[in-house]
Amino acid sequence: MQQLSIGAVAQLTQIPAHTLRKWESRHGIAIPLRSDTGRRIYTQEHVEQLQLIKALVGRGHALAHLAELSIEQLRELAGLHEQPQSQVQISSLSLVGPNVCWLLSGNAVVQHRYPGELSGWRTHSGYADAEALVIESDTLPPEYIDVLLELHTDLSLLVVVYKYASRRTVAKLQEHGVVTLTGPVEDRDILAHLQPQEAQAFKASPQRFSSEELGRIAAMSPGLQCECPNHIAKLLMDITSFEHYSNECEDTDPAERALHQKLGEISSQARALFEDALVAVATADGIQLAPSR
Repeated sequence: MQQLSIGAVAQLTQIPAHTLRKWESRHGIAIPLRSDTGRRIYTQEHVEQLQLIKALVGRGHALAHLAELSIEQLRELAGLHEQPQSQVQISSLSLVGPNVCWLLSGNAVVQHRYPGELSGWRTHSGYADAEALVIESDTLPPEYIDVLLELHTDLSLLVVVYKYASRRTVAKLQEHGVVTLTGPVEDRDILAHLQPQEAQAFKASPQRFSSEELGRIAAMSPGLQCECPNHIAKLLMDITSFEHYSNECEDTDPAERALHQKLGEISSQARALFEDALVAVATADGIQLAPSR
């Protein structure tokens, strides 16, 4: 039996030694053997257990729940994540919650955004069916579980983002195939659970207004004292120009090329947000907008 020190295990698993000690004392994870002098002694099975737990925590599983599983159960759970993701075809996504609704700005896969709570979203007039749904809730009370599981039956993917929830609640959702993530989350956390090409390739939303239409709005006499339509139209013209510049930049340096690609993605996201802003202020000012063809 190969015997490993805590330092060696920390290097093999990329889990700091102080975290290993904490997992051991608080959750009973990878309890090592002890030498005659009291030093921790780990085996290869300990290393595998820790690597599996680390990977599954990164997938959104609760550490306390994973601590109760045998290594065989951990392997089985990890195997579920290794199944080809192409089996899940995601072409439309709804985002529900005050924070998650702002994610993936400019990504064409997002069909609907709602900044309120789950109860209000289900009766929201703007609700549109989607193949995948991301729901944010600070807590997961018992009455939410049946609602979430019912929603999951009609979806290709359900992602629940939470701050506080019982171990039993999280485990029940995971057992039914619901993806659970501890908030706050970022774009990449959501993209990781979509179809692989969604995570690998950014999909910019089409430009909603032509340069001519933006120029018309920028030059017109405003009805609002703050002149918001004019300012937003001018900002959109600049952002759109920079987006085109970034996307058309042909640099032989891979690092510079990647940088401009990232700048193009950011510009596209900003454009989509300001296009929404232009629609809002134009509606308030009674301005008719001509969409791009």
